[in-house]
Amino acid sequence: MTPYKDRAVVKFTNLLREVPQDIRDEVVARAKDRLVAEAKKAKKEDLEKLFDSQIQTLRDRGCPEQIVEMLRGQKESVIQKAGEMTLGQGNIPFIPVIPRTCLSPYSLMAMVKNGDKKGYTYLNSRAITDEVVTPEDPYYIYDVEDGEAMLGKAPQDAEKAIEKQGRFILTAAETMALCTHGNVLLRHYVDATGSRHGSPNKVPYVFLAYGVRPELHRYDVDGADLKWGSPSCGSR
Repeated sequence: MTPYKDRAVVKFTNLLREVPQDIRDEVVARAKDRLVAEAKKAKKEDLEKLFDSQIQTLRDRGCPEQIVEMLRGQKESVIQKAGEMTLGQGNIPFIPVIPRTCLSPYSLMAMVKNGDKKGYTYLNSRAITDEVVTPEDPYYIYDVEDGEAMLGKAPQDAEKAIEKQGRFILTAAETMALCTHGNVLLRHYVDATGSRHGSPNKVPYVFLAYGVRPELHRYDVDGADLKWGSPSCGSR
């Protein structure tokens, strides 16, 4: 036991001495329940702040209001689901995703920013295909790992590792959403391992062109780089 725990035990014991013995168990149980309730309330408040900030980010970056409202309307169910989850260490509780059925990659990349630099792509958007089935309407992904755990792994190898973990690879739209709602690109670049572009051997990815402007490009499925990683989610 650590010195901190030793001191805590002493303080707690001293407090219990002031409580009549016949009600100590009840007092301890009620105190535990109260702490649990307070923790749940604090977690819910944090999740609500995250949700509202993501909605504001979409508005600030020019997302059509109809799409924003479709995502905002899911607040209650998103907060409830996220509140019941056990997240991986450092993972993002949830991220709103706008599928390519609603906006093109050109519009989605325009919402990815690095400072005042808006993202872009020269890829033919019609050549992007998804390897996994996702909702056609705006939706949320949960328990999102930003790709740091897969740095240096080729997309084809990262996919196998992620599946072994019982998690899910992200599509191009989901990867662009990750880059919209965080500063992941300042730490490392991300492969959209759940999608392909033009051929089964090419994976879309998002990086900072010349270290400055976000760009959606494509890469070999068997290529690996220490600065690239495949993000994943726990559920959709």
